Amino acid sequence: MGRIISKGHKHLSAGSLICKGDTIEVVNGDYVEFLCFSSGNILNLSSGTIPLDKCAEPDEALSTCNPTNTNACHIRKGGTEGSDEPTIISPYSTSTLNSRPEITWTAVKGATSYKVKVKSYEFGWEKVVNQTRLAYPSDEKEFQPGTPYTIDVFAYIDGQAFSYDETFVDVLSVAKQEQIAQKIKRIKDLGLPPDETILDVDAIYTAENLLNETIEMLKMATATNSQNPTLYRVLGDRYLLAKLPKEAKSEYIKASELAKSSNNSKEFQKAQSGLQVVEFYNQLPTRRNPPQ
Repeated sequence: MGRIISKGHKHLSAGSLICKGDTIEVVNGDYVEFLCFSSGNILNLSSGTIPLDKCAEPDEALSTCNPTNTNACHIRKGGTEGSDEPTIISPYSTSTLNSRPEITWTAVKGATSYKVKVKSYEFGWEKVVNQTRLAYPSDEKEFQPGTPYTIDVFAYIDGQAFSYDETFVDVLSVAKQEQIAQKIKRIKDLGLPPDETILDVDAIYTAENLLNETIEMLKMATATNSQNPTLYRVLGDRYLLAKLPKEAKSEYIKASELAKSSNNSKEFQKAQSGLQVVEFYNQLPTRRNPPQ
């Protein structure tokens, strides 16, 4: 369920994990600070069991597209290369800390160019490129905290737009960014093994819908040829939250292989469950956007 991040527990030190049903026992009627993985919040807990109304176990089934939660399937993303419409890959979610995010999308069959349009009520700009990524232009005004932005990517054939994709982005407020940074510092100060630190930070990012930050962090961690199946499986989970089943599938497959070779039955089952969700997701009808 989470991790103790301060001294004060009678038997457990800072950094200890707590599971559902475990009892908190504090010294001298004080309290311990506890990072709740499902909410990303730091709670002050006194002796007793952890209140589930404050830190319920995360239920991925409620937030991802699956047979029991088709409401999460209303936006179809994760298009294949060479399809007839672009699919914006990144930014991965509507919330971010990055004021100059890179914009990437899938290639469109026959497209000769793409137009990227960014707009808000304050400003707007557009760029035409012949590739499927665009670094945020250095000569354009950066995103401002608390302001919603719209990103459109149009596919063109010989100067005519024939399909597009759209997403929305909002940079968190400065106060919220500082709050998140303080939580992450508390975790890093515990001196945990690197993979545990990454997974705890992932919990904080995910609770704030900061999929851009956590996906990039997990991609860096797995790029080192990590043998930890949990990192790949969690990356697959985050891709599903971003509605990118194609990217999720490759991570689940890698997680399954590593879990099987290391006899990690728990992670193997989680990865297989992820693959089942991907299979369901890919059976859904695709959306099509008319050009604007």
